[in-house]
Parts: sequence; structure tokens; C-alpha cells
Amino acid sequence: MRHDLTLYWWGQTTSAFGSFFTAIAFPLIAVVQLDATAAEAGLLSAAGMLPVLLLGLPLGALADRVTRPRRTLVALDAASALAVGTVALGLAAGSVTLVWLACLSAVRAALGSMAGALYFVHLRELVSADGVGPARARLQAGQFGASLVGRSLAGPAVAVFGGATALAVDAASYVLSAAALLAMRTPDRSSAGRRKPGERSRGATAGLRFFFGHTYHRSLLTFLLSSAVCLSGVTALTGIFLLRDVGLPDSAYGLVFALSGVTGMAGSFVAGRVLRPGGDARRVTALSFALAACCALLLPMAVGPVPLAASIAALGISLPVFFGAIANVGLGSVLTVDVPEAELGRAMAAVQVFVAGANVLGALAGGLLGQWIGVHAALWALNLLRLGVVAVAIPPAVRAARRMRAAAPPEAADPAAAASSG
Repeated sequence: MRHDLTLYWWGQTTSAFGSFFTAIAFPLIAVVQLDATAAEAGLLSAAGMLPVLLLGLPLGALADRVTRPRRTLVALDAASALAVGTVALGLAAGSVTLVWLACLSAVRAALGSMAGALYFVHLRELVSADGVGPARARLQAGQFGASLVGRSLAGPAVAVFGGATALAVDAASYVLSAAALLAMRTPDRSSAGRRKPGERSRGATAGLRFFFGHTYHRSLLTFLLSSAVCLSGVTALTGIFLLRDVGLPDSAYGLVFALSGVTGMAGSFVAGRVLRPGGDARRVTALSFALAACCALLLPMAVGPVPLAASIAALGISLPVFFGAIANVGLGSVLTVDVPEAELGRAMAAVQVFVAGANVLGALAGGLLGQWIGVHAALWALNLLRLGVVAVAIPPAVRAARRMRAAAPPEAADPAAAASSG
């Protein structure tokens, strides 16, 4: 298991490294090479979310029925490599348009939705129950480390070699991820095949219903939706804001995001400490969402000389990532314990569907808002909206978390403790 978890770490980290090349290349290709407007940037972001919104629930139900998750993950990596490689060839030939980029975003989103639903299903086959939290923190730290390196190299690589090279790196990373999965020794067999028929019959919407059954889970959904709406709108406008309003050079674009790799690793490390047995994972998760919303206000404060504005923007991007990393590990810990095992894939898919719907709304709203009142003003409006919603939702979430902790048996007072009890 330790050998296979290491291979899984390498595969996920390599894939994340390549994905950040594409993440940096997309706005540069769209804004600089294809001269996209704010509204077109919003539409491009939305194209990467619609497949999750439309297909997420059926894919989550399918993930709960997959008996060989590793084999499925290999197939998903191969399909992703083919899709990204095709667009890379199109870029090299000079035939790519915004429609090409939108289609690639949609395909990657559909494949990523299935892979995301299978992520915890496969992880549960590699580690024991008390190892899920630490394993998740380790995997997340590797992904943030990949973002640090990938984002630092992607901007200069695109500036020197072009967007086709960045996408080719991403395609190669999927191939390496598939190779790591194929090299694992643990038998590739999920517990899905051992579940009772009655557990399967609840359908694809079981994951959705979970989030409306308890005050804390409803509050958690509020945090997810508000953060996703505002963050998606901000993401759609960040490239235009940095490249046009701030005047950041193309070659330095990726460097602004590089610090988020460091803060993401730091947040993962802190999460491994504050979410140990005896802590309160539910309360930590809620507070981390709130602190991330506060720190996001730094991004629209990025004004003045380019070096100063770029530094403030880097903090406005990286500090929310720090607290978001803690919230992400906490969210996984909470869901892994609170959700019945037979519905874990559907619950994770439900998270993706909720977030995708919010992302579509946020990307479209951000693009239109940026076109209407200006990009800088739109960034202020989106981040203030996020902070306002979180400020209203945080008190009931903390109270509900306290009641759940008080009502639980001592050995399962919080998700981390429950996991450690096996």
C-alpha cells in the first residue's frame, strides 16, 4: 500500500504539473493570441463547467459502481492526453480558435468529473480508514508543489515556445500518470461490487440529498456555492486584469501565481496538524472558508507600480489558497465520515455539480459584470459579495458544528477522530 500510495502521489503530482501549464496557457492564448473580450473569457470559463453540471450526477453514480477504479482512471488519463494533444497540434498548425479552447475545456471537465468522483473511491482501496486524512493531505501537498513549479515555468515557456508546447507538456503528464497507475501492485478492485443492492438503488441524487439533511451540511453548501460563484467570476477576469489593467508582462504572468504553490503546501501541512484526532474538523473547515474570503479582497487592491501591484496580486491569489487548502482537507475529512460509504462517489460528484453550477453562473456573471462596470470594479463587487454571504453563514455553521461535536460519542466527536478509530 505504501508503494502504491507513493506511485499515486507521483502520478497525481505529475498530472497536476501538466494541468497548470494548460491553466496558464489558456488565458494567455485567449487574451494575447486570440484577443478575447471579457464576455468571451467568461464564456470560455463556463464551457469548462457545463459538462460537470450536466453529467456530474450520473458519473458519480457510475463511480460508485465501478469495480476496477484504477483501470478506469488509466482510461481517463489516456483520453485526456488525446484531447489535449489534439489541440496542441492545432495550435502548432495555427488553426485553433476560441471554439477549440472551449471544446477542450468541456472535454477535460467531463473526464475530470469522473476522475474526481473516483479519486476517493480509489484512495480508500490504497490506505486504511485512519490513513485517508494523512494520505489526502500528502497528495494535496504534492499538487500544490506541482503548481509552484508549473506556474513558475508555464509563463516563460508559453512566451518563448508558444501555447502548443504548454499543452504538449500537459498531454505528456497524463501519460506519465497512467504509467504510475499501471505500475501499482495492490489488487484493482473496489468495494463497490460488495455493496448491497438496496444501497445502489438510491440513485444518482443521493449525493444531492445529503447536503440538505443537516444544518451544518447546508451551511457547508452555502460556503461552497458562494465561494465558487465569486471565485469563478474572479478567475475569468484575473487574466485580463493582470495583463491589461496592471500591465504585467506575458513572461511574468505565471510568476504571480507561483506563490500559491508555496501557500498551498503550507496550508496542507497546517491542515494535517489542526485536523488531527481531538480537533474539530467541521469548525476548522467553516472558519477556513471565512478567512479565505477575507484574504481574497487583496486582489482588487493591486494598483500602483507594476512590481507593487504584482506583489499585492500574488498575495491576493495565494493567501486564499492557503486557507482554501485547509478547508479542502477538512471538507474531505467531513464527507468521508459523514457520508455512507456506498454513496461516497455520488456525494463527491454532488459537490462537483454544485460547484460547477455556481462556476457557470459566476463565470458568466463575472464576464458580463466586467463588460458593464469594468474589470477592476467587477473584482471588487464579486469579492465583497462572497465576504457578505460568508459573514451571514458562518455563525449558524459554527453553532451546528459545536452541537454535532457535543452529540457525538467521545471517540467520534470529530471526523479526524472517527477516522483514527478505524
